[in-house]
Amino acid sequence: MFHHQLQNYHTMKKIRITLLIALGLITSHVYSQQKHHTMTNQEVVEKFLSGFNDPSKIQASLALLADDYQFTNPMVQLQSKAEFVALAQEMGQILTGVHLIRSAEDGDWVATFYEFKSSIPGLESNMATEWFRLKDGIIQESHLVYDASEWRKVYEQMEQ
Repeated sequence: MFHHQLQNYHTMKKIRITLLIALGLITSHVYSQQKHHTMTNQEVVEKFLSGFNDPSKIQASLALLADDYQFTNPMVQLQSKAEFVALAQEMGQILTGVHLIRSAEDGDWVATFYEFKSSIPGLESNMATEWFRLKDGIIQESHLVYDASEWRKVYEQMEQ
């Protein structure tokens, strides 16, 4: 009888150890899955740009910008998210979409190559590259480069 109880004790101990190991593995797997869902810098930039294709997503895009976000393009240098939002509202009236062609990530920097489209005759299709610097998943600054020769006229009209 004692031998039978001792055998049951060892069996229960093995089951407990097996359950603890299984619980540890499951917990580790769940934790790694949660960590996996954190967006990479490249995914943050892609989400930011996708907001310019769908007005219902633009607020989610703007939420990815730091308050002191610095934006530079061939014609303007902005020093805050508020300044960029004001520009984006004006540009939203003429921009019709952004088609991301390529992006690459290197540390805190993401480089993109995309086509942005507008409703302005002669400027329907524009090729651009934009470099983004991020910190902790938030866009700190970006430098947009494109042929602005015809766009200068558009900006002049917006300022009037």
